Amino acid sequence: MKASPHIVLLHGLARSKHDMFLMAPRLRKLLPGSHIHTFDYHSRRLTIAGAAEQLRAFVDRITTHEPVSFVGHSLGGIVARWLDASGGCAAPMHRLVTLGSPHYGATIAKVLSPYSLPRRIYGDVLHELGHLQLQEQPRQLEIACVVGGTNRWFGFLPIFGEDNDGVVTAREAHLKTCVTHRHVPIYHTFFPYSRRAADLAAAFLATGSFDRSGT
Repeated sequence: MKASPHIVLLHGLARSKHDMFLMAPRLRKLLPGSHIHTFDYHSRRLTIAGAAEQLRAFVDRITTHEPVSFVGHSLGGIVARWLDASGGCAAPMHRLVTLGSPHYGATIAKVLSPYSLPRRIYGDVLHELGHLQLQEQPRQLEIACVVGGTNRWFGFLPIFGEDNDGVVTAREAHLKTCVTHRHVPIYHTFFPYSRRAADLAAAFLATGSFDRSGT
């Protein structure tokens, strides 16, 4: 199946839709048959469920019958998965590419969430990300994971004691039930600006594989 007629880009925690200022035009060029939409949400004020409900309303305004796919950076990928797990939207949910999303919770969020200053900065979602419980098996979505790291035990930030992208560990970013995954040497913050990430996302959205041939 080719790419969905509609593709929604979701930013991460404490970011905005403007993070997608490079990703969006790159995907429009690579996937000319799809409409590329950027979804903005107040990530520091909303719970994951609240963000997913806003995403549902956003998608329903776009279409109620054509398939919709998603590209989610960090928290954005979790919001899309939460929507899928909670019953989806009126339109069929097709594919999701996650860019450094902490599918099994984020160690750094778990460490920081007991402290008042990080909670004031990032909101209640920080605790949710540190203690994330989301069913592994998707209901509708075909999911691919782009995992940041160095393929070495120290990753970008050695204090994790395992490979990581500077914020999320490779283990956390690789959903075991995903269709495919790819390790790339990209720092967490830079995923939305990466041409390599855009190329991988476009390939999976178009073919269901990171290989453009669909194999």
